[in-house]
Amino acid sequence: MRLLAYVLLFSLVISLVATGVQMIGEFERRKSDLQETQKRAAGLVSGAMSNNIWLMNFSEVANSLDDMRAVEAIHYARVVTSTGEQFTTGSYPEGRVISQTFPLVFNRSAFRGPEDMGTLTLTSSVEQVYSDLRNGALINLLFQSIVVMLGTLGLVVIVRLMLSRHLESMADYAAKLNLDALVDPLQLKRKPPRTPDELSELEHALNKMRLQILEDTRSLRQATLQSQGERDEAIQANRAKNQFLANVSHELRTPLQSVLGYANLLTDTPLDQEQRDYVHTLLNASESLSAIINDLLDISSMEAQKLVLEKIPFDLRETLNDLVHMLGGRAREKGLALELRIEEELPWALRGDPVRIRQVLINLVSNAIKFTDSGHVLISIEVLGRRDDKVRLRLAVEDTGVGINPEDVPLVYEPYVQLGQRFQRQLPGAGLGLTICRQLVTLMNGSLDVESRPGEGSTFWVELTLPTAPESTARVRPDARMIRGKRVLVADSYELSRKITLEMLSRHEVHIEAVKSAGEALTSLRLAFDNQEPFDAIILDGFLPDMDSDLLCKQVRDNSLWADTRLLILSSNPQRGDAEHFRQAGADAFLSKSLRESCLTPILNKLFEDLSKDKRRFRTRFSLQATHETGKHQKLDLRRMRVLLVEDNPVNRTLTRRLLEKLGCEVMTANDGEAANSLWQLHAFDLIFMDCIMPKVDGFEATRRLRAWEATHKRTRVPVVALTASAMEEDEERCRRAGMDSFVAKPVNIETLRAVLDQYARGASK
Repeated sequence: MRLLAYVLLFSLVISLVATGVQMIGEFERRKSDLQETQKRAAGLVSGAMSNNIWLMNFSEVANSLDDMRAVEAIHYARVVTSTGEQFTTGSYPEGRVISQTFPLVFNRSAFRGPEDMGTLTLTSSVEQVYSDLRNGALINLLFQSIVVMLGTLGLVVIVRLMLSRHLESMADYAAKLNLDALVDPLQLKRKPPRTPDELSELEHALNKMRLQILEDTRSLRQATLQSQGERDEAIQANRAKNQFLANVSHELRTPLQSVLGYANLLTDTPLDQEQRDYVHTLLNASESLSAIINDLLDISSMEAQKLVLEKIPFDLRETLNDLVHMLGGRAREKGLALELRIEEELPWALRGDPVRIRQVLINLVSNAIKFTDSGHVLISIEVLGRRDDKVRLRLAVEDTGVGINPEDVPLVYEPYVQLGQRFQRQLPGAGLGLTICRQLVTLMNGSLDVESRPGEGSTFWVELTLPTAPESTARVRPDARMIRGKRVLVADSYELSRKITLEMLSRHEVHIEAVKSAGEALTSLRLAFDNQEPFDAIILDGFLPDMDSDLLCKQVRDNSLWADTRLLILSSNPQRGDAEHFRQAGADAFLSKSLRESCLTPILNKLFEDLSKDKRRFRTRFSLQATHETGKHQKLDLRRMRVLLVEDNPVNRTLTRRLLEKLGCEVMTANDGEAANSLWQLHAFDLIFMDCIMPKVDGFEATRRLRAWEATHKRTRVPVVALTASAMEEDEERCRRAGMDSFVAKPVNIETLRAVLDQYARGASK
């Protein structure tokens, strides 16, 4: 039907074009005939009219015009003499006309030239021509359409018989193709041609393709069956691997809990220096083993797509401060400056997974410290842009370490790869850390990249887009009212450190001056006093190249002119006793450079507050935290919490009990869920630590019995904390289904237990 419609449309178009061309030709012919008739008529009368006009026989001129009415094609004629007389005959036709003007010339004699007597204008109407053409156009169009349509239909019939029906057969055959239909070849319903034509070649090609498809389909079906078997085997192997990791985790965490716990208890006992070194080595090795176990479990969770990221409000500054506290000791042991640089535009509250962001940064900073022997490690946070309620961040870790060869850069994300032969003996490989970092950053829809040069250090950076949290969840900004308008002198020889300090001070309305040595500092102090613009505070680096910083403190303090100037010492490598040493030298405050971001503004504010009250009090980060931490510990120690510890391993049971008692808890123990069931029916507990894998009655069943007993006897719900060596994602979910409130993976330390106790201290019954 579509082909027929196309044929009819094509016939109509061709007929219209042919009729139009014919009508145009006919019109031009009729027009030429009219013009020729006018020309002949003018030639017959122009000579006589010229003589009559010359003789002024105007009546004959008028008669000659009237005689021209006998010519049917001429409807109107007009003569205009050279003297202005006009003679007309007929009426001027309406509509479209053809007019021609002819000159009237009189030749008086052979000796004088022709003389112009006037003009003759003849007008003919062409409306009749148009009417005749219109009347014949419809008949002509019908005739042309019939001829063209019959010719086209004949061609269609020929194409149908010779080609299209066979193409339809091929299309039907192709549409019904399947593994069974491929067995039968394609056969067109026609006599085989004597010589191969296009259809026979196409038929042969389709049959050849059929055989190839049949062979490929059989191979594909066989491969599919084989791949399904391999997939099932892979699924079973992955399940077995996950189960193996869970079992290995449980088996390793149980003894590791004992190693870490008792090693921490040993640090609180009297030990000589050699014994302390042994315990310190033992703790480091245990923590490294625990980190490897966590890395393996994280990789397994990500491969199984079971790692779910949290989206909670958090303060990135607080996360970075915790990171500096955690890794500052490692940097100090190697004599490195661990610097932190945060843009002021960073929002105070973001929404995301702070634990995973902290994990990524810990890996990057740990690697930077590991591969750096001198110089610094800089953690910097840069705001790349903001759109709506989202902020684009760049978290970079820069070091001045050994660097990475360009050809080794793609390998840094491979687990346990040695970067360069010359470092194999002295440096371990990158381990699983960077592999996990890249996978975690990818899960957060971010990117991780590196830039490095051998011998010049490396810079790893992460770019993330995080939504901002509501202002109600933001941390209160530090008080800086006392800093405004003050004059501060910064003396620091290390350019990067000096730049970071100046950037932080520039956020406030203060007058700043920077110098690189003690000599320049003394000169600036004298000039400022002479100009009656003394400095309110001096921020000194703990090490200056031309003078010991403690000696400079004494010189400043001994000068009565600078009695009101406050001295703040910033140390890149603080050691035990440094704060007291500088206090005795005359300093007013002591702070590690790595803690500037969180403590510099509060300490300066406190120093100037003391100055306004004409008081002196030595300030450190501990004095800033004293009030808060004392209140927190008092809140925890107001009442001895009653704790039930359910643990089947006797070593871990004894260790955990001692740690809880050290935190001020009254502890009762049970070696399985059945014994615990008897204890909570006889005694009231504020908190229960429940091991999950135990003989007889395990922790899951014991918790279910507890919840059922509480519901039956209408007792207050007792918080249950899962204390288990199994740390897979499904283990945590299983704990929650059993009715447990929290999940703590072994090995645990005293700080973890303190955090759990502090969490449930407010809700415990008195």
